[in-house]
Amino acid sequence: MGILIMNAVSFFLGNTAYFDISNPDNQGAFDWLVAGLGEIFADQKFMALFSLLFGASIILFCERAEAQGRAGVRLSLWRNFILFIIGLIHGSFWVGDILLVYAMCAPVLLLCRKLPPTLLILVGSVTYLSPIVIYDIVIFNVDPSAIRALWETNFVKNPTEDMELAGLGILYELIARALGMMFVGMGLYANGTLTNARSYKQKLRQSLLLIFVGTLLSGFGLLWTATNSFSTVAIVQGNFANTLGTIPMALGYLGLITWWNETTAHALVNRVRAVGKSALSNYLAQTAICLSLATLIPADWLTRSTVLLLIVTIWWGQLVASEWWLKRYQYGPLEYLWRCATYWQVVALKQR
Repeated sequence: MGILIMNAVSFFLGNTAYFDISNPDNQGAFDWLVAGLGEIFADQKFMALFSLLFGASIILFCERAEAQGRAGVRLSLWRNFILFIIGLIHGSFWVGDILLVYAMCAPVLLLCRKLPPTLLILVGSVTYLSPIVIYDIVIFNVDPSAIRALWETNFVKNPTEDMELAGLGILYELIARALGMMFVGMGLYANGTLTNARSYKQKLRQSLLLIFVGTLLSGFGLLWTATNSFSTVAIVQGNFANTLGTIPMALGYLGLITWWNETTAHALVNRVRAVGKSALSNYLAQTAICLSLATLIPADWLTRSTVLLLIVTIWWGQLVASEWWLKRYQYGPLEYLWRCATYWQVVALKQR
C-alpha cells in the first residue's frame, strides 16, 4: 500500500515528478503539502520496509522448507527464478518494476544467510548508504542536465557519456538500496528482533522515536532542496539526508505496524493483513489499474491532490477485495499460482 504512494506519482504525473516535487507546477498549497509529506514519509521508506521483509523471508522460507525435509536453498532459488520471470513480464509493461531486482538479489542473500546477524546488519547499512558516496562523485563529474534528462525519459537513443555515468549511478542506487535493506532484514530476523515479543508500550515508544529521527533527517533534505530552488544538484544532495532518514523511519514503521497488529482488534487490521497476504497480486493489480486510469483520465485533471484521491480509492478497493477473497480462498490469485509453480503441484485453494 505504501509503495503505491510513490509509484502513482510516476504512473500519473511522469518520472520527473517522482524525483522533483516541484514538477509539474503545483496548483495550490494542498498540492505542495501532499508533495512534501510524500517526500518525507513515503519516498524510499516503503521500498526499504518491503526490502527488509523480503530479506527476512529468505531465511524464513529456507527454515520452513528444511523443517519439511526439502532442500531449502534449491527451492528458494527456483521460487525466485519464477519471480524473475514475473518481473520480466511486469517490466515489459512498466519500467518501474521492482520484482526483477528482488529476484536478482536472492542468490546473494542465500549465499550470505548464515553470516553473523550483526555483520549482516552492518553490511546492509553500509550498502544502503553507499549510494550517497557514489552520487556525490556523480554530481561533481556529470552535467546536471544529463541527470534530469534521464528523469524525463525511460530511453535515450544516443546517450552522452555523462548520461551513461548518471545512468550507472541510478542503477547502482536501486540495487544497493534494495540489497542493503534485505541484509538488514536478514540480520534482524536472525538475531530475533523481528520475532521476539516486547512490551507494547516499549515497542510504541521506540517506533515513534525512530520515526521522529527519520522525519528530522528527511525534512532537512527537503528543506535543503527547497531553499536551493529544486535544482537538479540540490535534489540529489537533499536525497542524501532522505537516505539517512530512511533506515530509522522504516524500522519505526515496522515497529508501529507490529504494535498496531498486536494491540488492535479493529476490522481494518484484518483487511490490512489480507492485503499483505496477497501482496504480489495487489502490487501487479496496482500497475494494471494505474496504467488503465492514466489512459482514461485527461492529463489536465491530474495534480498531486487528485493522484492522492486515486491512491486512497485504490487502497479502499484492495482492502475490501483482499478480505473478500481470503475469506473464501487460502491464497491470493497470483500467490496461489506462484505456490503451485514453486512446489510443482496443485495445492488446495479454497478455505477449509
